[in-house]
Amino acid sequence: MANEQKNVCGCAACRIRGLMGPIVLITIGVLFLVGQYSRYGFWELWPILLIVIGVVLVAQSLVPRGGHVGS
Repeated sequence: MANEQKNVCGCAACRIRGLMGPIVLITIGVLFLVGQYSRYGFWELWPILLIVIGVVLVAQSLVPRGGHVGS
């Protein structure tokens, strides 16, 4: 039983869902960086984070789920 492989899904929707965390962290970092070097602060730019999350969720819902491995 130690040699059993986990059912890892490689469908496009699951790959995009796996990118949500890194994309959000990168966006937060970019927003803080822009806040440091422009006249706009993070509190004025944070809605961009919601837009990025929405774009990732829309992309996840639009890709085909062919080959999805359910639990």
